[in-house]
Amino acid sequence: MSVIVVIVAKEPVPGRVKTRLCPQLSAGEAAEVYALFVQDMVEELARLVPGPCPGGPGNAVALAYTPEGAEAAFKTLLPATVPLFPQQGRDLGERLGGIFRKLCDEGYKQVHIINSDSPDLPCDVIRESIRRLEELRTDLVLGPCRDGGYYLVGLKRPVPELFAGIPWSTERVLATTVQRARRLGLSFALLEPWDDMDTYADLLHFLVRNQHRGDDGYVPGWRTLRYLRQKIHGHITDKSL
Repeated sequence: MSVIVVIVAKEPVPGRVKTRLCPQLSAGEAAEVYALFVQDMVEELARLVPGPCPGGPGNAVALAYTPEGAEAAFKTLLPATVPLFPQQGRDLGERLGGIFRKLCDEGYKQVHIINSDSPDLPCDVIRESIRRLEELRTDLVLGPCRDGGYYLVGLKRPVPELFAGIPWSTERVLATTVQRARRLGLSFALLEPWDDMDTYADLLHFLVRNQHRGDDGYVPGWRTLRYLRQKIHGHITDKSL
């Protein structure tokens, strides 16, 4: 089965990404740490062992960027073997729907789209998503975030209606998507919850969650972990635990 996992990412420009990490981080630092999120997630996903081509065996990993014209920025961040293509659409719903349509048209039998701000998400979670979507009775896989959104959505075919009119960037994203899936007659599976990193408090929780792990290149999110330990480790208090 031909499977592709796509990270959706914004160009890491100061003042345009991760603005909710400020003022505790500067705009430049927020962009720096976001770039590390992306590098960490691409590296971890490489463990899926990319396959040779659409319709063939194995898995592939790609990155869909926004805005158009940001390809050069990601070429400097990522290995040349990672395919890059622009997101297209007026809002997130249209962009997600467009990615599924494009890749299903190219011959992929499963398409999984994940966020770019869960740097310690382990590859085993993606493998579980692939396994669940292989089941005949499963049309849709969602990975819940604790803030009410989702970090992953997987489909076997394009379903643009699933993404239309969703209240993006609110705590109702997952619940509304589940309601829509039921209305569309889609059977779905939920993965284990995972955190994304939108606020400074999220960074502190990330450090606490990973406090007993090394940052030597052998764990998911090691670049992010090393950077944050250097920048804000001293700001952790008992209230972060």
